[in-house]
Amino acid sequence: MRGQRRFIVVGVVLLAILVLLSGFHRVKVIQFDAGPMAVDLPFGNTRDAVGRAVGIDGRVYGPLTFAANGQSLVVADTYRQRLLTIEGGRMTEIPTLNQLVEDVQMGAKNRLFVADNRGLAVWMIARGRRTKLLQFRHLSGYTEALWHLALGANRKLYLEMVRFGHGTFSAQLDEYSMTGRFLRRLATAAGGRVEPLTPLKGSLVSEPVRNFQVSPQGELYVEPAPTPGKTRAVTVYSSDGRFLRRIELRCPVPLHHAELLGVSGQGWIYLGANLTDPYQARVLVANGDGHIIADIHVSAVPVHAATYGRVLPSGILYLDQSSPKRYRLATYRPVVRRVWRWTGF
Repeated sequence: MRGQRRFIVVGVVLLAILVLLSGFHRVKVIQFDAGPMAVDLPFGNTRDAVGRAVGIDGRVYGPLTFAANGQSLVVADTYRQRLLTIEGGRMTEIPTLNQLVEDVQMGAKNRLFVADNRGLAVWMIARGRRTKLLQFRHLSGYTEALWHLALGANRKLYLEMVRFGHGTFSAQLDEYSMTGRFLRRLATAAGGRVEPLTPLKGSLVSEPVRNFQVSPQGELYVEPAPTPGKTRAVTVYSSDGRFLRRIELRCPVPLHHAELLGVSGQGWIYLGANLTDPYQARVLVANGDGHIIADIHVSAVPVHAATYGRVLPSGILYLDQSSPKRYRLATYRPVVRRVWRWTGF
């Protein structure tokens, strides 16, 4: 009788283990492996150092923007009025002629598209030759800024411009050819000191554009004005301005500051969350349904910038990870791995 009971107990235990193990399955997960620093330069005044300055808001700023294509990098050493191109470990200096570069994009054959907020112009630099593509007129009593520059499919150039003054604020997103020819206005919005930014009648994009990115397929990913809480919305439009879908991204922590960093060829959305906040900085990667597929914990950046990250079509992320003494661009590479996870029976 005692042996029979022991046999039953052992059988029950083995059955329980078998049932438990049946709930574990090998599943594919996306993980981001930290790679080598793509850029690691000291702050200072020597030739191999980059400049920094204190802005009118009291924050410390270093190089304001950068661009990458996987083979080459360009860093806008804004406060020393130069661009630094880095390829194969070799660094080349391009003077920016008293320009205030706040955004730069790298096109085919390493052509550089530069937004200059001092001259309110967009330049193209190719093989050492400079060509002015766009020149905007300054309106008396207003302050204008070229907010964001992006390259799209079919040789298109997108430019967001903001203007404020006389108690008003406005923003517009326009589409140009690569030669600087105006094609159309995609979005325009206006507001006042106590009034929210409101889309104007006739806008193809029916919401205020806080930030935007262009996917490798040419779709516009628009980040509208933020709302308090843990959720951010991204609206996707086709290259001709047609609404496609709205994606909700939910962060594990409250979002004090969010930055739409880019979109990969797989349609993954990269959102920088609280990148300047100690102990809260992270990069969220979401698929086209808004499901978070990666939560990359990163170091907070004490030196502020206009561009904190760039995403390549392959999904590789270049991220500003500067310290008080050095300007650093880290790399993160997506890797598909199979892991054992409990997924239920």
